[in-house]
Amino acid sequence: MTDATTGPLAGTRVMDVSIMAAGPWTGALLGMLGAEVIKVEPPAGDGTRWVMPTQRGMGTNFISMNVNKKDIILDFKTAQGREAALKLAATCDVFVQNFRVGVIERLGLDYESLRKVNPRLVYCAISGFGETGPLAKAGCADPIMQAFSGFARANGAPGDALEAFRFTGFIDLTTASVATEAVLAALLEREVSGEGQKVEVSMLEAALEIQATRIAELLGAGLIPHPLGSESPGLAPDRAFQALDHEIFVTVHNEGEWGGFCEAIEHPELAQDTRFATSRLRVTHRAELNAAIEPVIRAKPAIWWLRVFQRKGVPSGLAHHFETFRHHQQVVANEMIARVTTRDWGVVSVGGVPWHFSNTPCEVRAPARPGEHTAEVLAGLGMEQREAVPAGEKA
Repeated sequence: MTDATTGPLAGTRVMDVSIMAAGPWTGALLGMLGAEVIKVEPPAGDGTRWVMPTQRGMGTNFISMNVNKKDIILDFKTAQGREAALKLAATCDVFVQNFRVGVIERLGLDYESLRKVNPRLVYCAISGFGETGPLAKAGCADPIMQAFSGFARANGAPGDALEAFRFTGFIDLTTASVATEAVLAALLEREVSGEGQKVEVSMLEAALEIQATRIAELLGAGLIPHPLGSESPGLAPDRAFQALDHEIFVTVHNEGEWGGFCEAIEHPELAQDTRFATSRLRVTHRAELNAAIEPVIRAKPAIWWLRVFQRKGVPSGLAHHFETFRHHQQVVANEMIARVTTRDWGVVSVGGVPWHFSNTPCEVRAPARPGEHTAEVLAGLGMEQREAVPAGEKA
């Protein structure tokens, strides 16, 4: 891994002591933006190393969550580990941690302790439920937060009684995006005040943020979310339809698109049907509308519908599997998938950078091997590596 970085955060140094997903992905995003990110693992290692699936012995989640980072191993429970942590924090612009509330204080790496050695430090603390309240010290994981925040209850097939857990990591990654926004804002404010500050981000708040429209439906219109499968609660038709060969997703936002939709399926009489005259009426008569549309869509292949809907100005698309999505020319042309070469795990495909800067381009770099940069970073702090590399790790 080269030390050279590009991106708008080049010259910024980040100390990432987090584990699993929300914190590590925050560090990865900052690294893709050009920051020098130093991941600090405990001797036992970040638990995502062993989460299935694996590639040549390393968890793919660990690989993807820790791109664009250096990696060192410190034991915060030893005198040398704590000394190194404080010295490293003193050289950094950002500190990221997602320990359970109370743990970081016992390790002596809380905000007040680090502010004494680095008043300019932007300290990002990520928790499950927030740092105050009855659940402040409760452990949390992505599926638990999906359930607690109401996200799970709003998804799934119509009539489902149990929570329909989506992709594990959904709330974790959302939390990381919110945390990254907060860190960038705090760095910008530091340019004015000259001082750092503590930034608190919780998975619960991030889960509510990504559900802002659903919350508005509840609080503003009294609409209680219920599982509707692929359908939208506020528009119709707005769902997946089974075509002759594949599913196709169609969305009608307004009356103009509704007219185009009726022309596309060659049923102009639906546009004149008073039951479907407005978006509100189409939502009210959703069952009758679906009954009229479904057999028509099912009669022809998906590519037919994509082309005719495009000609009529109706938003539509196929439901891709990742294996087809990754090779789509739109994805390839915009470098949305990155391939990085690692020493121990071969060539790895990960998500590409989600931004494109004209003057400060970003890049995805391969993750470091666990402990790869321990000696280098400690030497930069005027210290020697006295603690052994954990058994099974390659130097």
